[in-house]
Amino acid sequence: MSALRMCEDAVVRAVPDSRERARLAREAVTRLGRAAPELAPYQDEPPQMPSGVVGKFGFLRLVFRADGARSVLSDMDRRAPFLVQKALYWDEALPDMPCVMIITTTGCVAQGDRLAVQIHVGAGARAHVTTQSATKIHMMSSNYAAQLQEITVEEGGYLEYAPDPVIPHRSSRFLTDTRLAVAESGALVYSEILLPGRKHHHKDELFGFDLYSSRIAAHSFNTNDANAESDAGSGAGADSRGARRGGGSRPFFVEKFILEPKRDDLTRLGVMSGYEVFGNALVIGPADKTLALRESVDADVDKDRGLAWGGGLLPGGRGLVFRALGRDTESVQAKIREFRGLARKVLTGADLPPEFLWR
Repeated sequence: MSALRMCEDAVVRAVPDSRERARLAREAVTRLGRAAPELAPYQDEPPQMPSGVVGKFGFLRLVFRADGARSVLSDMDRRAPFLVQKALYWDEALPDMPCVMIITTTGCVAQGDRLAVQIHVGAGARAHVTTQSATKIHMMSSNYAAQLQEITVEEGGYLEYAPDPVIPHRSSRFLTDTRLAVAESGALVYSEILLPGRKHHHKDELFGFDLYSSRIAAHSFNTNDANAESDAGSGAGADSRGARRGGGSRPFFVEKFILEPKRDDLTRLGVMSGYEVFGNALVIGPADKTLALRESVDADVDKDRGLAWGGGLLPGGRGLVFRALGRDTESVQAKIREFRGLARKVLTGADLPPEFLWR
């Protein structure tokens, strides 16, 4: 058999798995919005194009594995608008770690969009994943946009997932569901930043969105548990090994918040308390590491900078959550980055590289 024919056969064999993963992911993210009570008023279909169809469904799957002295991006599957830059090794502190940038070929997330992202880090592998720019949630007159993120880190694996901020435009509705499955000897540093809108663009942009709903659930798993069934693999076609190992028991950490600024004043005391930007970071790793990290994290208020921050342990010492509130994006980004630097130092012994001048 010729080499060309062998390649063609390999592609044909791979296509059904790829299509099936994408189909399951689309079904999973579609169920999210239909089942969420807070989205009941927004179930009308966009008049331009039905929700979740080709062009309205984005799918991205990244698989990293250890390959000798370094880690590699071993598998990538995507559907527009997602695009991925070639894995680069620009981090001098961790030169074996591939750094991947997620790109979207559209300017923003629009009504009726359904997005699914799967990231799988294999045993002993490392990876850094970020985005090209902020995620902009466009104005909406009907329906909503939904996103499902599924992240699995196997034993000895390490992942930094640090996307740029989310900017919900006025009258937008966005639901995001993040499912994390991390092996007992694995480690994940996850961060997100939410802006109040384009406050310098229009007088109604500051907290002018209709709805922002976010849920994060985290599982810890032991690969010796052969009967474990992953929440992260339930319905969205995650890696089969991750699906078996993802920890079928109840997650040790679940958080959901629903923001509806037109129904509730988010600027009031006890919510944002006059702050405008929300930064959230989560570290999941071995208990001894997270306990050590906790000793390095303080809680304070800097009135001059308009910044407040603090952190606390997750149940069982399996992880740490860190929050920052600020009046401007730059101060919150800097504080979250500072925390990520502390986390990396404790988990890997390496420092963060200098920030790029253009980011």
